[in-house]
Amino acid sequence: MDNQSETEFYLLQVTNQIKNERKARNISQLKLAEILGHSSPNYVAKIENRAKGANYNLKHLLLIAKAFSMDIRDLLPSSMTKEYNAVN
Repeated sequence: MDNQSETEFYLLQVTNQIKNERKARNISQLKLAEILGHSSPNYVAKIENRAKGANYNLKHLLLIAKAFSMDIRDLLPSSMTKEYNAVN
């Protein structure tokens, strides 16, 4: 298993989890960007589209978890290795 591929897969899973939570709460990309301290939805759009390697960082995860009233661990994949192996 290639570490780079596994890392990218993990980051994609985190991004998808946050996107799903955002949509389930009817939160716009603009509102999420504001939660993260940005004024434009383009920031979140770049991350959700994985443009130019854009990712959420640990501070983002903390802010999102707090804003969504959830445990930060719920934003992370539970068994990433099994999921990664299933698609590769």
